[in-house]
Amino acid sequence: MNLSSFEPEVEWSSEFGYFMNNLFVWICLVVTFTFSSVASGQSKKSPLMLWYKQPAANWNEALPIGNGRIGAMVFGNVTDERIQLNDDTIWAGAPKDRVNPKAFTALPEIRRLIFAGKNEEATKLANQSMMGVPDRIESYQTLGDLRIKDLDGKVFTAYRRWLDLDLAVAKSSYVKDGVQHERSVFASAADDVIVVRWTGSEPNSINATITLDRPEHFLTEKVGLDALHMVGQASGNGVKFNAVLKVITDGLSRTEGTQVTVTNASEVTIFLTSKTDYNQKNSSKPLDTNRYQGCKDALQKARTLGYAAVLARHTKEHQRLFRRVDLVLPTTTQDSLPTNERLKQIGAAQNDPSLEALYFQFGRYLLISCSRPGDMPANLQGLWCQDINAPWNADYHTNINLQMNYWAAEVTNLSECHTPLFDLMESLVPSGSKTAKEMYGARGWTVHHLTDVWGFTVPADGVWGVWPVGGPWLARHAWEHYQFTQDRQYLRDHGFPLMKGAAEFMLDFLVKAPKGSPVEGKLVTNPSEHAWHSGVCHRLCGWSH
Repeated sequence: MNLSSFEPEVEWSSEFGYFMNNLFVWICLVVTFTFSSVASGQSKKSPLMLWYKQPAANWNEALPIGNGRIGAMVFGNVTDERIQLNDDTIWAGAPKDRVNPKAFTALPEIRRLIFAGKNEEATKLANQSMMGVPDRIESYQTLGDLRIKDLDGKVFTAYRRWLDLDLAVAKSSYVKDGVQHERSVFASAADDVIVVRWTGSEPNSINATITLDRPEHFLTEKVGLDALHMVGQASGNGVKFNAVLKVITDGLSRTEGTQVTVTNASEVTIFLTSKTDYNQKNSSKPLDTNRYQGCKDALQKARTLGYAAVLARHTKEHQRLFRRVDLVLPTTTQDSLPTNERLKQIGAAQNDPSLEALYFQFGRYLLISCSRPGDMPANLQGLWCQDINAPWNADYHTNINLQMNYWAAEVTNLSECHTPLFDLMESLVPSGSKTAKEMYGARGWTVHHLTDVWGFTVPADGVWGVWPVGGPWLARHAWEHYQFTQDRQYLRDHGFPLMKGAAEFMLDFLVKAPKGSPVEGKLVTNPSEHAWHSGVCHRLCGWSH
């Protein structure tokens, strides 16, 4: 089996964009391991590295870093670098009661119409009575952009950029005016900071400006001679946030307006972190903490440790998870090519087993980077989002996308990275119980086809959102986690209550199909959206069990 057997719906222009839009590839690579690891031929360990001969031309070609909570997409531009930033709790909107008061009263008639085969009438009534009020959620949003502008001209040679999966560091190097430059970017879970390091091989070889901004709803101010502070709020009365960066250099630094200017340096280190008022334990009650001071404390700790120690602590913590699995597949002559060129050859049906091993490990790297214990789970874009209004809101789609993010968590020895999903599930129980009771007259808890950090559990977007079985689908993950860990305390305190509540909902929601219906006498989910694609077509239906 190799990647040439897949038919992606997007071009192979970006392995990150492809991966985040086609997560099934990673799962298939688990199967690939089973078959390819016994393939004939000699195998040797290839560098776990994505690399390129040019900077990223767009966001999808940038390289992702993350510590589970904060992350960035690194473009690798020489003269005008953009490091796009994310904090996993920056969401627009706010918690609110969205249950449609007409739902429970209309439910018997909707069921009768569906059993009678009158789907158009059932759809019309469901649109009027079952959709959330309102039936849209707001988006996960970018934190903003760290921009570094090189003031010493645009001509450079010997360019290379790469992402080292084993070290979890994105790098670029080039030569300008005879000086060798190297930039490194990583997000440390050990110290909760994003770190940028820029070195030149000669004194006085770095002259640059550094800024911090975002598309809307923010204010950036200077702090002393070497720091910037950005404060803002996500739209729709959303999450409030603070972000602070600190510049450390052997040259001169000064703040001018809303930028830091560095001159006559041979090394520059930037420490950056963010804090928000999002309360994961109770989203309706924002955290009442000094976010600015929290940022300063984290940066002061990093500065006291120093770059070398922060890097060492970051590497140790990342490798604690990443090095649990080693996959070695046969190498070919393609191993020496840049990653984008290898991908093009795969598209041309060339065999490249070690690229499959690289992709397998890239999947593990991404999960480690965007889903660590205590943080939010991986959303539709993992952690990485450059938008204010993201595609599909970069939310949590429970009708398989959210589950796909975690299919390989246990089998690739990243069980801890699975736990943010269970935290999200537990946070949905209060609103999901209200939805179950008031919409369906059922016990337990449920969620429909998408959700967010505010406990959204009602139907959304259109009649296809009337799909109240997201809870039972998610419950399978709680059971899988127990099967792999055999953690009885987890099962007693978390897993079993989640599964029990999901099962109670299903027991009350299922109804027996009447005589004369296609599924006469069977317990069915009614209503439950059924979707198929020929263009786009949706209808309500009963699903037999």
